[in-house]
Amino acid sequence: MKKTFLYDQHKKLHAKMIDFAGYQLPVWFNSIKEEHLAVRQKVGVFDISHMGVLIFSGSGASDFLQSISCNDIQKTIPDKMIYSMVLNEMGGVLDDIMVGRLQDQYVMVVNSSNKEKLHRWFQQHQSENVTIQDLERSHGFLALQGPLAIQTAFNVLDINCEKHPRFSVWEQSVFGETLLVMRTGYTGEDGIEMVIPKAVLPKIWQSLLASGVTPCGLGARDTLRIEAGLPLYGQELTENIHPLMTRYKWVVKFDTLFHGKESLQAIQQSPSDLVAVGIEMDKKQIPRPQCRIVEGGYVTSGTLSPLLDKAIGMAYVKVPFADLGSSVHVEIRGQSCLAMVVALPFIP
Repeated sequence: MKKTFLYDQHKKLHAKMIDFAGYQLPVWFNSIKEEHLAVRQKVGVFDISHMGVLIFSGSGASDFLQSISCNDIQKTIPDKMIYSMVLNEMGGVLDDIMVGRLQDQYVMVVNSSNKEKLHRWFQQHQSENVTIQDLERSHGFLALQGPLAIQTAFNVLDINCEKHPRFSVWEQSVFGETLLVMRTGYTGEDGIEMVIPKAVLPKIWQSLLASGVTPCGLGARDTLRIEAGLPLYGQELTENIHPLMTRYKWVVKFDTLFHGKESLQAIQQSPSDLVAVGIEMDKKQIPRPQCRIVEGGYVTSGTLSPLLDKAIGMAYVKVPFADLGSSVHVEIRGQSCLAMVVALPFIP
C-alpha cells in the first residue's frame, strides 16, 4: 500500500485509515456526519493525493488530448478547465477526467483507480511530440471545500480567487513554492483543489487545520458527492457504461475526433434501455451498489443523507420508469423497498 505525504499527519490525528485504490487513506477523522456537515456549513479539507495529476506538453499535446477526449479540448482556453471522458473503442468509459490549459501545457486530473490503465492507453496512442509528466512523486493534492473555503484560502494561504471563476486553473505562490490551483471540487460546494509540492504540503495542511478547517476523510467525500449527484468511477461510470446512458451526454462532442466516436454514433441509432436517475427511498433503507431494481436496472450508489436525513441513491433504470415521480422498487436484503425517481442533484 502506498502512503500519501500526509500519512504521518493523519496518524497523529488518530484517523481511521483504510486501503483505497492502492493507498492508505483516512476514511474519517472524527465522524462522517460531522465532517460532511462541516463542508456543507463551513469548510473542510481533504487529502486527495491518491488522485492522478498529469502534465501534457509538446507541440502535439493538444491534438493528442483531443484524440483521447470526447469533449472539445479547444474549450480549454488558457486558465480554463473542462470535464471530459476517456473512452475505449467501444464507447465505454475508461475514466472521467478534468483537463485544463496553462499557457503552453495542459493539466489532467484522473481517478486513482484508473491511473495505470490510462498510462497504458496513452502510451498506446501517444505521438512523438507529446511529453507526459506524472506528479505523483513530487506533489500532494488537497481539496478545500465549503461555503467558507474561498475566504479561508485568502485568509490562510493568501490565495485570491476573485478573478478566478468556477473551473479556472492557475499557478499560485504559497510559502515560497508554486502551487497549481483549480476552482473545482467534488462536494457540490464552492472551493479549490491544490496540487502542492511535497516540501510545503505539511505546512499548508497544518495551517488550514490551525485556522479551524475540519479535516475530512473518504467517507464524507462519498456522502457529499452522492448528495450532489456526482458520479464515481466504478459505480456510475465503467467500461460497460457509455456516456449517452449518463446524465453527461453533453460531454460528447461529435464534431471532434476521438477514440470511441464511431461506436457512440452507432449506439445513437439503438439507444440503451437504461438511463441514470436519482432515487429517494420511502423509508430509511439504504440502497447499496448493485441492488436490483425490480422494474429493471440496478443501484450504483446510495447513502443516508446527513443533510436531508433521507435514504437516497443513484441508479440505472428502464426508460419507462425514468420520469420524475415514477415509483420503482429496490431489492434490499431480499425485501422489495419502495423508492421514487427524483431530480439530481439531491441538494440545491
